[in-house]
Amino acid sequence: MSGEGPPGSEEFDRQIDWDNTVSTPLVGKGSPAPNIISPCDKHSTSENSNGYITFAVEGDPAPEVQWFKGFKDLSKEATGRYKFWTFGDDNTITLGCLKARTEDEGEYKVVLTNSHGEFEFEFKFYVTVEGGMDLRAMLMKRKVKQKKIVQKIIEWTEKPVDQEVQQGKCKEVQFTAQISEKDKKGKWYLRNAATLKDKRATDNGIELYKGDKFDWTFKDDTYTLIIRNPTVEEDGTYLLFVRELDMKTSAHLTVNAADPEFYWKKPLKTEEKGLTARPSKLVCYLNMAGAKIQWTKNGSPIVFDKRVECEVKSEKVSLIFRTCELDDSAQYSCQILKFVKPGEQEQTDSCLLVEEYPHTFTSKLKGQTVVEHDRAEFEIDVEASDAEVVWFKNGKKINPEQDPRFEIIVDGKKRKLVLKDAHLEDTGDITCKTNTDSSSCHLLVKHENMFLKGLDQFTDGVEREECVFTVHVKDPGAPVDFYFKGQKISKSDNRCMYSNIGDGKHQLVVHGLKMEDMGLVEARTPSNRGNGVVTSSTTLDVIKGEERPEIGDTGPVTGVAYKDCNWNVPYKISGKIQSKMEIIVIKDGKELKLGQDINVSITDDNISLAVINPRREKSGTYTVILRNNQGEDRRDINVNIMDKPTPPQVCKVTDVFHDNCQVNWKEPIDDGGTEITRYIIEALNTTLGNDWHQVAEAKPSERKMYIDGLVNKNKYRFRVLAINKIGKSMPCEMNGDDILIKDPWDEPSQPGRPNILDWGPGHCDLSWEPPESDGGAPITHYIIEKKEKSMAMWEEGRVMKVEECMFSQGKFHGTCPVLVEGNEYMFRIKAVNIGSKGQWNYSIPSEPSDTMIAKIRYIKAFLHDPGMYDIEIKKGQCFRYDIWFGGEPPPAVTWERKDGIINSETDPARITLELMAKKKVYCERNTVLTVKKADREKDSGKYTIRLTCEGGNFQASGFVNVLDVPWKPKNLVPGEVRAEHVKLNWDKPDDDGGTPLLRYLVKVMDLEYNQWITVCEVNAPTTNCTVDNLKPGHLYKFQVIAINKEGESLPAITKDPVCAENPYKPPSEPREPGIVDFDNKSITLRWNKPKEDGGRPITHFIIQKKDQFGGWFDALITNDDNCSATIDDLEARVPGLSEGKWYQFRIVAVNKAGESWPSYETKPHLCRHKNLSPNIEKGSGGSKSVKVNRLTCWRINVKGEPPPEFTWFKDGQPIHTDDKYLIERMEYQGGATAVLQILKTQMEDAGTYRLQANNRNGYDKVDVDLIVLESQHDTECDMFKNASLDCNCTASFRTSDLKPEQQIAVMFGDKIISNGHTMA
Repeated sequence: MSGEGPPGSEEFDRQIDWDNTVSTPLVGKGSPAPNIISPCDKHSTSENSNGYITFAVEGDPAPEVQWFKGFKDLSKEATGRYKFWTFGDDNTITLGCLKARTEDEGEYKVVLTNSHGEFEFEFKFYVTVEGGMDLRAMLMKRKVKQKKIVQKIIEWTEKPVDQEVQQGKCKEVQFTAQISEKDKKGKWYLRNAATLKDKRATDNGIELYKGDKFDWTFKDDTYTLIIRNPTVEEDGTYLLFVRELDMKTSAHLTVNAADPEFYWKKPLKTEEKGLTARPSKLVCYLNMAGAKIQWTKNGSPIVFDKRVECEVKSEKVSLIFRTCELDDSAQYSCQILKFVKPGEQEQTDSCLLVEEYPHTFTSKLKGQTVVEHDRAEFEIDVEASDAEVVWFKNGKKINPEQDPRFEIIVDGKKRKLVLKDAHLEDTGDITCKTNTDSSSCHLLVKHENMFLKGLDQFTDGVEREECVFTVHVKDPGAPVDFYFKGQKISKSDNRCMYSNIGDGKHQLVVHGLKMEDMGLVEARTPSNRGNGVVTSSTTLDVIKGEERPEIGDTGPVTGVAYKDCNWNVPYKISGKIQSKMEIIVIKDGKELKLGQDINVSITDDNISLAVINPRREKSGTYTVILRNNQGEDRRDINVNIMDKPTPPQVCKVTDVFHDNCQVNWKEPIDDGGTEITRYIIEALNTTLGNDWHQVAEAKPSERKMYIDGLVNKNKYRFRVLAINKIGKSMPCEMNGDDILIKDPWDEPSQPGRPNILDWGPGHCDLSWEPPESDGGAPITHYIIEKKEKSMAMWEEGRVMKVEECMFSQGKFHGTCPVLVEGNEYMFRIKAVNIGSKGQWNYSIPSEPSDTMIAKIRYIKAFLHDPGMYDIEIKKGQCFRYDIWFGGEPPPAVTWERKDGIINSETDPARITLELMAKKKVYCERNTVLTVKKADREKDSGKYTIRLTCEGGNFQASGFVNVLDVPWKPKNLVPGEVRAEHVKLNWDKPDDDGGTPLLRYLVKVMDLEYNQWITVCEVNAPTTNCTVDNLKPGHLYKFQVIAINKEGESLPAITKDPVCAENPYKPPSEPREPGIVDFDNKSITLRWNKPKEDGGRPITHFIIQKKDQFGGWFDALITNDDNCSATIDDLEARVPGLSEGKWYQFRIVAVNKAGESWPSYETKPHLCRHKNLSPNIEKGSGGSKSVKVNRLTCWRINVKGEPPPEFTWFKDGQPIHTDDKYLIERMEYQGGATAVLQILKTQMEDAGTYRLQANNRNGYDKVDVDLIVLESQHDTECDMFKNASLDCNCTASFRTSDLKPEQQIAVMFGDKIISNGHTMA
């Protein structure tokens, strides 16, 4: 990373303007997965300069980019000091930092993401001080400001020592501190997490006050803190602060929690009851949480599983039986394994008695009354869904396998017994039973009642007579009621008599019918289906009874002599004849004898009278009398007897044509005594063999007649009869052969049988072959005749001229229109030529064609609404596709799913296919696919209905989703294994059960305890998690369970146990650090590599330093620039030292596992010049006054490198060690101390003494004066009396009087000065 301009790497030569440079999108290139090409993990820039980091990336599709500092997403940084660019031309990404500061240093991370995965890369960013300082200068810049060095050193001669106690086992803890300055008051403070939250707390903590808990003493230079009966609340750092000296010292008190005392606050109940297949729980309560407990069954430890679990929630301890079994009956105990309170029971017991669950019914069976062959259902509810119910009929257990008419259905808490086809013999009691309850009801199967013989549609009755109505019903026990005009006929009606004949026969007799009885008569009987009634009805027509006869008008009667003389006498008797009618005929006052004088015949409305042997003389007035039970009537009638004419004289036939001819005759010789009224011409069809029949009638004046309507090609004979008032004469028949009726030419021969070519809802296209012969005259027309299949008559469909017919390939083509859609037709053809009078001569009809239905011939197959649809059901339920479809011609239907064409024969118990059709003009069919007990693996998927039809094929699909619990997760493997955590990874199940996964349940089992414990839940779609808080060195198994809304999957379990341990460890400490070079600003260290690298390469070393005023801190982190390695020796230069300060150094090795223990520290080193001329401390000269016989001592420190050599002079003459003088030289870092002692000073020792210091770099000198006093006062200081530094008096002395090693010990706290002198 660099400042303004290029990113600082020769590989990326791009100038970036913070405000004006614009990003261009990345492009997909290189490997599919995202990646950074040859990245660098260290970048730097100068302080207050813009810094840029650039990487080349690849990935297809182009990856998305995120930048982080530590865990902070830089895109959410609100300061605006970070910017990001992407450049598509070279696929690079750049992070920019505006005016970099020292606090911007640290670890950064870039994350690339696309559809193929994710790539992370971590790198470090350094900011050098302004002006381009190197790393050493930066470390020096960031150093802590050092305290000012003073000559007088006050130090802690005794510091409090860290202590560790346990609550309840220690009555008192004391901390003692001693300082090298007396009578300086101090205060004690406590710092811990609780006190820091106290509003009264200062930086030192909260001040302690004397009381029951705390006490302290202070005497001279010794401070003592007393803590009575310490508890965990007193755990923390106790700090002694001497404000006057601004000095602190501290020690830590660790108070371990007191051993808990557990006991059963609420023991188990002496006896508990459980029920099979039901949950049960044994619960007891401890006085506090945390006890280690064990459950036993009949004295043996319980092995827990999914059914039996131990649950500990705070003080509550539970033994949970998810479902009880009879074998669970036992004595259960819960035992506290450790720290039982004295005098309390360590174990609590309970006897669990498991009994069969008393399943009961929550409803009652309801009796059923059904009709034979109907479906009967009995339903009852149980209180629990697992209740087992047994069904009985008349005390005998029902087995559906033996009698398939019965079906037993279990649906949750509902139980059903279904009788699909009830028989009369099924009548009886139905009972269902559980293990403790039962319920019964009665099943009554009735006849399917109907009228085996009902009333006739119409019934006639006669006034004043009786009428009988009889019916026969199927159910012998069913009542029958009769209704008249909608009103029930009362059995108390005297005119009506009702009787039950037996065997289902019933009869109603109505006496003395009246005319007002006419109307609707009904017989009603229950149908035995609910309130249904079966009715048979008849319409009663009451015929009116007879009245007296009434004779109608009768005119004069003319008879035929010697043949007959008869006449009709009309009469009327209103109503139904009920009595015999008597006839009386009187002529000339004399009653004629019937059968001798006159014959009488009676019809419905007239009486025929015939004179026996009529003669002219029998003409006259006849009186006719009619009489019955109701009365009589009479009439007088005039009778005239006449005779008939003779036959015509001649009969002859001429002018014969297609259907007519002319008949000629002459009048009769005798008209029979009365004028001829007409002539009748009769014909005899000898071809058909019929009788003579009249074909024409002529006027009396006519002698010839054209006869029409004769049958062509038939032979005839003709005759003529004369008629007068009396009757017909004898006929006059033609002479000669029979006459053949025909034109001079013939009709066409029979056409060919028509073929059906095409059709529609209103027409049919036909073709036929022409007749072999046209009969002698051209064919002018063809007639298409049609006939409905269900009708007997042919009708004309279309008449077509020959020129209207298309002739192709030897056949005529024509269309018959005006068909009725939906009717079934057949067709035939007639050929026509023109007859003699323009009439049409029709050929014999052709043979009829095949039948056809008038409708659209081709319709593409289709589905009726709603068509196919998606189905979602739970496992074990039934689903059905009920599809109506159509098409012309009727389509063939097949069902398909993922395993091919569905065939119900492969699994008839679960899959059925039904096909039904309605009788309609157009195809309307119904196909039903039913799948019972749906199974997700077998039945889920796409279902396709395929219709095959000449009019066009069709297919549609629907998706069936059978919901179930998901499959177990796949590929469960531990990823990263460490001593205290394991990262688990798995793949989602192959099947989510048809509904989205909600979460994953992660469980762990420590093989030492052999019990699964739920550790976390992971929301889908995340398929990884970290299991923390593991015990190092323990073996674990892990399982993951997938969960959707249908429930939990089977667990995926790790194949082998996993040992919680790190694969590597920190390296051992570096060896033998030493100082190889130094100057007044830096030092060069050399050390050896650690003996062990911990299983991972050592990445770098940390050089730590401390001065006499502070603790250890990092001075330098090595890299290739500041650490050069030669085999096992490593060397680095540490800059940024302050001249004149004492330092110690130590080395820490670092690998991926972390930092090693630090090496042994170096000896204290004074930061100084390596070459320095002697320099005697200022103020070392001057006068010294000593009393006679007292010790005189000079201690003069002289700086210089190398340490200088000393020469002492008195009055210009060198002096040496002898009995009088003691001269010493003591070296220290940065110089040496010159000591001159005059053991017993005398008056002659007074004078001027000179110290001269020399080394290779130069020399220095100083003069000191000694004044000897004559007398000496008594003093307690042994130092002055005997020259002893171990004096304990309170007299003062200077620091310069100390030996150099004592000065070093004072500075670094390595040695406590035991005397009580105060050092200035």
